[in-house]
Amino acid sequence: MTTYNWRVRAYLIGGAVGALFGVASAYIFVQATERRGKTPELTPSEAVGLGLTVLGLLQRIATINEEDKGKLKKR
Repeated sequence: MTTYNWRVRAYLIGGAVGALFGVASAYIFVQATERRGKTPELTPSEAVGLGLTVLGLLQRIATINEEDKGKLKKR
């Protein structure tokens, strides 16, 4: 497989998975909000916590293919 092909495939699969994850997250959020019967509110502290969680997940994804576990590759 050429470099171009695997990159395009990775972008397409990542985009599809991300879109599905986003829709599923929104659905769960709406269902939970409707059960509580009140308008959704997101406090600044909850937003920061959610953002840090997402950044941690992205960092974990970025280090999946590291050769030495626990060590970053030196470029």
